[in-house]
Amino acid sequence: MKNRHLFILPLVMLSLLTGIFSGWFRIGWNLPISLPSGEHGALMVGSFLGTLICIERSVSYPNRIALIVPLLNSLSIVFFLLSMPKTAYVFLILGGSGLTAIYYMVYVKHKGIHILIMMAGAMCYLIGSVVLYNISFYPSVVMWWIAFLFLTITGERLELSRFILMKNAAKKQSALIFLISLFIVSILLPFHSTFGSLLSAVSLIGSAFWLFKYDMAKHSLKKPGQSFYSGLLLITGYVWLVITGIFFVLGAYFGTFYDASLHAFFLGFVFMMIFAHAPVILPAVLKLNISPFGKSLYLWYGFLNITLIFRVITFIPQTAQYKMWAGMFNGIAVLGFFVNMIILAVLARIKYNHQQEKHVYFTASEKISL
Repeated sequence: MKNRHLFILPLVMLSLLTGIFSGWFRIGWNLPISLPSGEHGALMVGSFLGTLICIERSVSYPNRIALIVPLLNSLSIVFFLLSMPKTAYVFLILGGSGLTAIYYMVYVKHKGIHILIMMAGAMCYLIGSVVLYNISFYPSVVMWWIAFLFLTITGERLELSRFILMKNAAKKQSALIFLISLFIVSILLPFHSTFGSLLSAVSLIGSAFWLFKYDMAKHSLKKPGQSFYSGLLLITGYVWLVITGIFFVLGAYFGTFYDASLHAFFLGFVFMMIFAHAPVILPAVLKLNISPFGKSLYLWYGFLNITLIFRVITFIPQTAQYKMWAGMFNGIAVLGFFVNMIILAVLARIKYNHQQEKHVYFTASEKISL
């Protein structure tokens, strides 16, 4: 039963599909199905991304009981589809609590500032879910969930970058911790606070430049194949993090800047991270012994960035009418990427099985000849 977590993946994909379709509803597309369009944010951040992160952490945790965390979190999609959002929020709260507990247990055994940063991110996910349950007002929730993903991704990158932070490592880490702390302070301020938006912007832009300088991404660009692909996408994600910060300076909660800032972060930064890491994480989750990477993934990287640029400039009144098409293309880019990854994973599994069969055949032949 090594792959007991695989039964959760259909719920993850259902969450992604429902989240994308609900987003299309929200921007004006009339689809011949009924979906909880008002819960687009919770579907994408909670049911989909939250479950993905819970799976990633529980798979690497030695005690298999940890798999109950992504299972509970993923069950939220069932209740969203049953038009029971309050119950769905409860499962997101349970997922956030479990994820925080996993990070805590990992920290007790291994220590490390990067684990504390990711645990703080999980706590932000939990707090955001509790706030959503209590007041059902997304503008008061979204900054907590941005913090969840921002801290999770930054903590993971810090963990990987510690190998190159040899000289003055403590000083370099302290700079990043200070920048992250600014973001935490900013979300404790009223959601529409101008000062809070400025603090958030300083944190996001400063962290992006820290990652530009110290992350392993730029070193990956010197290598061919999958390494170059990952490095390119990571750096592109950091560019979107800077753009998000600029929108926050302009006013993340004012008019169409709200849509532009949120999608610059969630699609530009977060999904670039997902696209970059998928060929590495998927083999760990699916227990593949070969990386499902192919140059066809560049197609979806380019398509998402082009359509996202199209999306964020619709804050200009003259282009606002095209937001529906930009949003449609954004969703197609994300869906296309995951379909492409599934195809590559299947082909990788077939190739691996074929290699194993050849190995068994030649081993048997050698024994016969002896």
